[in-house]
Amino acid sequence: MLQAIIDKFAKSECSWLGTVRPSGKPHTAPIWHVWHEGRVYVVAQETAVKTRNIRANPFVTITYPDPMDVIIMEGEARLVGGLTAVLQPHFQQKYDWDIASDGAYTAVIEITPTKIMAWNQDAGKRQTWTGEEVGVIE
Repeated sequence: MLQAIIDKFAKSECSWLGTVRPSGKPHTAPIWHVWHEGRVYVVAQETAVKTRNIRANPFVTITYPDPMDVIIMEGEARLVGGLTAVLQPHFQQKYDWDIASDGAYTAVIEITPTKIMAWNQDAGKRQTWTGEEVGVIE
């Protein structure tokens, strides 16, 4: 079941990323993402609100955009270097976006899930998985 949920999330065109401003106020933005080796990756501008927020507070939520088929991930985000070449084919295939040559979007954000929650109208009940359970899923 968890693998199917991750596959659905990984294939979704976009998601919503929730971060926390240094003032404690929330910030939410639609983002493009890829799933790679048990983590979510986002590419952003160095000066973006989400990037600045993650520098100050690594705790995030990332959600699947369908309110009738809910997937919510909680996690810890960090800015990482040296992964552009690894992630470029994934962003190229999914979005036709060459992140290696896009000089405006140079911040790579890696999100390690600590919890995934999912439910929909068919299943009815909420299911929850820990970060350790998610970590074994590619």
